[in-house]
Amino acid sequence: MKYLSSLILIFSINSFAITCVDDDIDLNPGDVISADMIKDIFDRISNVTSGITPDELDGIWKCRTIISEVGSLNGFSPDSDGMTSTMIQDINFQKQSDNTFLITFPNFLTSARDDVANVDGGAFVSGSSCKAKLLEGTKILTAHNGGTTCAIPDRVSNINKISKSCIVWDVSASMGQQTTCELKSTVPLAPTDLTATLSVSGTGGVVSLSWTAGDSNTDSYTIKAKTSNTGTYSDLITELSGTTYTDTLSSGTKWYRVYGVNASGTSTGSNVVSVNYSSE
Repeated sequence: MKYLSSLILIFSINSFAITCVDDDIDLNPGDVISADMIKDIFDRISNVTSGITPDELDGIWKCRTIISEVGSLNGFSPDSDGMTSTMIQDINFQKQSDNTFLITFPNFLTSARDDVANVDGGAFVSGSSCKAKLLEGTKILTAHNGGTTCAIPDRVSNINKISKSCIVWDVSASMGQQTTCELKSTVPLAPTDLTATLSVSGTGGVVSLSWTAGDSNTDSYTIKAKTSNTGTYSDLITELSGTTYTDTLSSGTKWYRVYGVNASGTSTGSNVVSVNYSSE
């Protein structure tokens, strides 16, 4: 448990520092610490440390660029500290058939003071289209896209995945610039605080489940259950709109886990709870 707590702290610090939100590791007194949950934890670590894949990068990202100069051009606004300027814009990473990318965005990324970008013959770039290629999941090569304008230097820069839906892109770190991006269409955060209460009705047990939504990005829930410790979870109910559900149990033990769902996919599972009922 001490090791798991350390992991929670690391993720919480990273999420706070970059204002990106990731699933909490939801462990409560009385929860079942199952192999499924341990696997989820290590899958999350592996997912971040292994770098980003072309399929994961593909999409529209909401990006915040911070630069170490004070100015109000190119979409930037001076920060209150008097040291930096910040700009937020959408950047579209469009994956091509050969796994390269076409990157498009409206505002120049590397200057808040100069209205003339040192690209494409010195002309100011309002709207950029660049070619790019991921290298080993942690670096990205950017280049001009034929005769179109590209307000990014031709170079290899770092691109680091820091959660399942957030990246940090050092477009021009040598110029004191960093861009943090969050995928705009994301799967829900995992439901939390799943509890199960057992009561008796007639000759059987009644299991009342309740949980808390992971975020407002959830459209519906899927509840999965299994009836043996080594068994496989299967869908108990899908497309459930509320955060409560009542199940029946004739005898034995049943394990439950809840998942949030939206158009972008399915969340990580909630904490695991189990209920045992015997009519004897």
